[in-house]
Amino acid sequence: MRNLLLILGLILTAGVADLRAQAGPQPTPRPVEKRADEEIEKQPKYEVQFHVTQESLTRGLGTWRFASFYMERRFKNHQIVWGTYRVSSRNAVRDQEFSGGIYKKLGGKWAAMTEVMFSPTHKYVGRFSVMGEVERPIARGFVGHVGARFTKYDSIKATSVYGMLEKYWGNNRAAYTMYLSNLSDAGTAPSHRVQLTRYFGEDLNSLSATVAYGREHENLGPQLGILRNNTWSVGVAGRYWLTKRIGLNVDGLIHRQGNLYYRRGMNVGLRYRF
Repeated sequence: MRNLLLILGLILTAGVADLRAQAGPQPTPRPVEKRADEEIEKQPKYEVQFHVTQESLTRGLGTWRFASFYMERRFKNHQIVWGTYRVSSRNAVRDQEFSGGIYKKLGGKWAAMTEVMFSPTHKYVGRFSVMGEVERPIARGFVGHVGARFTKYDSIKATSVYGMLEKYWGNNRAAYTMYLSNLSDAGTAPSHRVQLTRYFGEDLNSLSATVAYGREHENLGPQLGILRNNTWSVGVAGRYWLTKRIGLNVDGLIHRQGNLYYRRGMNVGLRYRF
């Protein structure tokens, strides 16, 4: 924890003009939205999160550090609006990202989500990206999602489409996602993601495990550029509310990027809702 706080202090003193995150906190399953409307009305309307992450690469390829600030506002009818400011330092190369999105219920059982991202630095991350997703409950605890993301880098364009199927039962959630990613100079390739989550407590604390594999693209900086490799990753995550308003996130990840390197990292986050 002392090391993480030191990292945070160094990032902040290096300048607020340097914060980045990874595409913003990933939208997590929100079973709270499946509660009765009168219960949802009692929930806090705002939530802020602050995250710090450190990832170490093998083969002497250095260390990546990230920090992000995230805020969301919940409205009636399950509508959610959020924004993220994020900074990264990859081998002393700094990037910043600004992103924002909205989740909204549509007519019937449909819901939609959209998010945009802009980077004024775009050394490792894209210049900008746009994503959209629609979802619909199917039956017996199943929920289907279909979405797409477009990202513009300095030299190429990347487009990903995906489909996800979730299953809720009791205090559990399982999800499978298939992605098809296309690089403008390298064709299309698939990847897969499987996640299992266990919820507990009235505040929807959770433990989850994720496995992903396939061919993915990653921007490895000005020297190597954007490469596509066979990858796999394993991650675990915990979300725990210490009180009704204060919570913690802890995540761990091991990622293999083809034959280039392994990346091992940990993320610690503080959450506050009001």
